[in-house]
Amino acid sequence: MRLLKLTLAALAYGWLTSVLFGDPVKPLALATVWSDRLGLEHWQVLAALCVAASAVVFVRPLRNVVPDALRPSVFVILAVLLPISLVGLYADRIRHRAVLAFGADDVEEHSFLTSLYEAPRDFQFFLHTAVLKDCKFHAWSYRKLAFYTLPPDASVNVVPRWWLKRCGYQVDRP
Repeated sequence: MRLLKLTLAALAYGWLTSVLFGDPVKPLALATVWSDRLGLEHWQVLAALCVAASAVVFVRPLRNVVPDALRPSVFVILAVLLPISLVGLYADRIRHRAVLAFGADDVEEHSFLTSLYEAPRDFQFFLHTAVLKDCKFHAWSYRKLAFYTLPPDASVNVVPRWWLKRCGYQVDRP
């Protein structure tokens, strides 16, 4: 029975993290060796509290609600979804407020969840959020929680094509 529980929990983790992150190793890396890539204050504490709250499936009153064989799987699912949801909402809120404060002429935003899936795999062609202001291209950094100016040679690879045309750049890519 223990082997079944562990197998189901491992399958739940592998499937869920592959769907959300594109790779089951990425959430572990983000929580440990890449934890400095997210500059939000106290996000690790929030995530840890969410994981701890996920343990509610093991408390006595819920033992009749969640079957014994599924408790570890439900714990794993909650331990992945709760932190991603709350930290994601927190990060999206900070980013969106910065977008509004920036006063951009145009914006292309991606959700935090999209960023988790895409970055760092497509780091050369994916921007968390891009803004155009006075024909200058800027990108969002979750590490610094601020916008940075994109160099023109990088901009042509990552900003919307019509921004380039609007600002008089020669567009050779399809």
